[in-house]
Amino acid sequence: MDLWRIRSTPETGDEDMLTMISCLVETVLPGAEWTMTDVTHPYTVGGRQIDVLHEGEWLELAECGRIHPDVLRGSGLDPERWSGVALGMGLERALMLRKGIPDIRCLRAEDPRIAAQMLTLEPWRHVSPLPAVRRDISVVLSADEDEETLGDTVRTALGDDAGVVESLEVLSRTAHEDLPEAARSRLGTQEGQVNLLLRIVLRPLDRTLTSDEANVIRNRIYTAVHQGPVLELI
Repeated sequence: MDLWRIRSTPETGDEDMLTMISCLVETVLPGAEWTMTDVTHPYTVGGRQIDVLHEGEWLELAECGRIHPDVLRGSGLDPERWSGVALGMGLERALMLRKGIPDIRCLRAEDPRIAAQMLTLEPWRHVSPLPAVRRDISVVLSADEDEETLGDTVRTALGDDAGVVESLEVLSRTAHEDLPEAARSRLGTQEGQVNLLLRIVLRPLDRTLTSDEANVIRNRIYTAVHQGPVLELI
């Protein structure tokens, strides 16, 4: 991405360039430590390379300089009347630094777990390449339970094993009064309760779960969230 600031004055100097650099770095990488080194460009005077400190290593973020008079003349602007600053920044490098993305291939990955992360500036969340294990459970809960408190309950119940849960999705929510009589009887639901169908996706970062291990975690989640009188363990 190129940023060109053109001014109707010949007085653009290094202070103006430093102001632009400071604004850019603070916007792209808030709070980052940065430094400059001299570089030569055919289109600038007083060129600078901007490096930022990332995990103990200095990495290039952008290059800039005052616009060369010959470039202004070539654009039909008299350098005695016009001046400015030119800056070039690699968007891929900036995004990787901002989010902490470890591999440039992630920027174009089609895996929805990765692609969805490219839509925000939230910090990168590691994505395991290992296959997922899915378990669906039907539970009875108080009608005032929501997905946030449900997630808190699961994390508390699993403790150190909470990291194996990639996602917990509510597939359906049915109030007691909307359930068929046979379902009410089977589940043992009461007024003020709901039946949730939950999809649990398990995916550890470093290994693949066996079916038995997945079933144990499924049962721990089930017993932690289920409030009905009838248990359906596996």
